[in-house]
Amino acid sequence: MTTVFPHKEPIKVGDLLLSSEEIISGLCNWITEERKQRIESVINNRTYTVVTVLDGLYDIGNVNAVIRTSESLGFQCVHIVETCAKYKTANRITQGAEKWLDILRWKSAEECLNWLRERGYRICATAFENAKPIDQVNFLIPTAIVLGNEHSGVSSIMTTHADERVIIPMYGFTKSFNISVAGGIILYHAVMHRISHLGKNGDLTPDERKILKALFYLKSVGSPEKILHREITKTH
Repeated sequence: MTTVFPHKEPIKVGDLLLSSEEIISGLCNWITEERKQRIESVINNRTYTVVTVLDGLYDIGNVNAVIRTSESLGFQCVHIVETCAKYKTANRITQGAEKWLDILRWKSAEECLNWLRERGYRICATAFENAKPIDQVNFLIPTAIVLGNEHSGVSSIMTTHADERVIIPMYGFTKSFNISVAGGIILYHAVMHRISHLGKNGDLTPDERKILKALFYLKSVGSPEKILHREITKTH
C-alpha cells in the first residue's frame, strides 16, 4: 500500500544519521515541558491525507496566507507550483507557519501532478464549470486541493487530469472569492468533514508521529546538530 507520509528513518542531521528516538532523547532536556505538550497536541491533529496545491499563483501574499491556514488547521504539506512567481516567505503573513510544514516546490504543474499521482492522491481542482460543491467531496481519502492563480485559475494540465472539479457555492452577486479566502473555506470544510467522521483531523500512525515529533524537536532548539553530537558522545 502506498503511503502519503514522506519521511523515513534514519533522519539526517548535519553529518549524523539518527533514529527519531535518538533525536527525541538527545534534545528532550533542551525543550520546555510546555513546548513538548504543544508539539504532542499539534501532532495529534496532523495529516498528510489532504494537501493543498497552489498552482502558479501571482500574489505571494495569497501563497503565504494559504500556508498559514494550512498549518493552523493541521494540514502538514503544501505544494507550490512556481510557474508565475518565485515563492518568498512573508513572515508578517505566515507568522512562522512555514517552519513547521513540508513545503514542496515544483517548476511545472506536470511534475507536481506526477508526484501526487504516484502517491495515490485524488486531484480536486477548483473550477466554475462542471464542478461539484465542496460538501460532496470525501476528504477522508488522499486528496490534493488545487487552487489556481488569480487571473486564469487552475492550469489546463491540472484541470484536464483532475479526478473531480469542485466549487464553493456562492449566494451573492460576486462570482468568486479571493484565492486565500477560497483556500481557507475549503480547508476549514475539509477539517470539519474529517472531524465529523473520524473524531479528529489527525491520522498519523505511531511510527509517523514519532518521526514528525523528532522533526519538530529539531526545529524547536538552536544548534540541534551540536547538541546531538555532544549527547551521542556521552553515550559512547
